[in-house]
Amino acid sequence: MTCTKCNHGTVKKFGKYGKEKIQRYRCNNCSKTFTQPRSKPIGNHYTDIDIAAQVVTLMMEGMSIRAISRITGLHKSTVLSLILTIGDNCHRVFDIKMRGVRPRFVEADELHGFVHTKQQNLSTGDPDEWGSSFLWIAIDSESKAVLSYHVGKRHSEDAREFMGDLSSRVERPFQLTTDAFPGYLPVVEEFFGADISYAQLIKVYGQLESAGPGWYGPAKVISTIQTRLRGRPDVNRISTSIVERFNLSVRTCLRRYTRLSLGFSKSMKHLKAAVSIFMAWHNLCRIHGSLRVTPMMEAKIENHVWSVRELIMGATQI
Repeated sequence: MTCTKCNHGTVKKFGKYGKEKIQRYRCNNCSKTFTQPRSKPIGNHYTDIDIAAQVVTLMMEGMSIRAISRITGLHKSTVLSLILTIGDNCHRVFDIKMRGVRPRFVEADELHGFVHTKQQNLSTGDPDEWGSSFLWIAIDSESKAVLSYHVGKRHSEDAREFMGDLSSRVERPFQLTTDAFPGYLPVVEEFFGADISYAQLIKVYGQLESAGPGWYGPAKVISTIQTRLRGRPDVNRISTSIVERFNLSVRTCLRRYTRLSLGFSKSMKHLKAAVSIFMAWHNLCRIHGSLRVTPMMEAKIENHVWSVRELIMGATQI
């Protein structure tokens, strides 16, 4: 062992510290105390890759941050910090891998959630990021691969950012189906023009017959209206069923979107990091039940199933 300050070769043990009982040393020459240098496999974190993979796996199976902390033994702050680092890396992996895709049918939708406080409970002076948030998702209805996503509000500016990102990742032509949000039409025209076929699916909701005055639950879809807006969309493929089923997967697997729970995000940056991890995990690691392969494999972008460890290490190396 060599002193990290004066490079003297004679040192002695000088006790241990921390839960892991890390050995500390003291230099006989300059009296500096130090520990043996440790590697940081993930950014600035000393956490082992296998432990980090366990954190991601548990989070993808719907566990809350506190539950992950109890099972892994990591402090809650360490788990949150890991999620930020891995989330940034997974976003980079998604950004690099999801390019030049050639879908035939694309469905887009927005998934509601909230950050810190529900919209109706906001007070004057609360940060702008608090309140309702929306996860914008575009999915290839055949390969089930997420083509683009965006976390923000439900404004025209968010629709523009979302469609701009989608246009940079996919090749034309294809058929796009969205809901009737007014912000879609101008940005679809701006980024795609006549290169794609575009339709909107409008759902008409009605109250359930058994619903009483205190009923809490979703309304019943009593009819749908198909509106063809650009090109010649196939009427049989004007649908948002695949992306809405994916929304259910998000609410089931990602605790931050589970309704009526305490797992909601307390900050926008942690919400974005968790979503980035989920999207990369869904595309690269999760075998889809009907496809028997991952969405990336079905889309001919990857040739094998990524492990969570491989996802973390690959994200670190890119």
